[in-house]
Amino acid sequence: MSGRPPLIGVTGAIGAGKSAVLAAFARRGCAVLSADSIVHRLYEQPAVRDQVVARLGPEVLTTDRSIDRRAVATRVFAEPDALTWLEQLLHPLAEDELAQWVDGLRADPDGQPLLVYESPLLFESGRADRFDRVLVVSADPNTRAARVAARGGLAELESRSARLWPDERRRAAADDVIRNDGSTEELQQQIDDYIARYAER
Repeated sequence: MSGRPPLIGVTGAIGAGKSAVLAAFARRGCAVLSADSIVHRLYEQPAVRDQVVARLGPEVLTTDRSIDRRAVATRVFAEPDALTWLEQLLHPLAEDELAQWVDGLRADPDGQPLLVYESPLLFESGRADRFDRVLVVSADPNTRAARVAARGGLAELESRSARLWPDERRRAAADDVIRNDGSTEELQQQIDDYIARYAER
């Protein structure tokens, strides 16, 4: 192995099943990371937490004074200026976290065949060119809505989707597209084929 496994960016519409795709890669020994997990860690940093509370108010805190991410989301998706501010705060920090993650794994002589990073705003944030390949996860709109409803997020679907590229545009811009309308086994087979095609040898 050369020590430089390809960095794959994964994105897709809300409810497309991006987390299931990350899990399928992880089952085959690929290193995986999501933007969501980075943001979760950033919110635990006192400096970040304090800035968020100063801008959005103490109502975004839980009883143990940690950030209530649902409260933050509800607030910023209703206020475009607040959303812009939050993204300007978090995106550079998330970029640094991603760079450190990639550099650390590529320095490992026993590294993984692929490094896979998932972000719902990969195209929208102008970050696609930092990846070796971009993989879009696509699914039927009814399937996506059912998945979102099952986790209690249907009320936020419209406002969040409005910020994202349409699925057709996203697929056209991608290097690769995976359909995630079927079973877990069918998805895993697609991921296995993908790894076989692009993994570092």
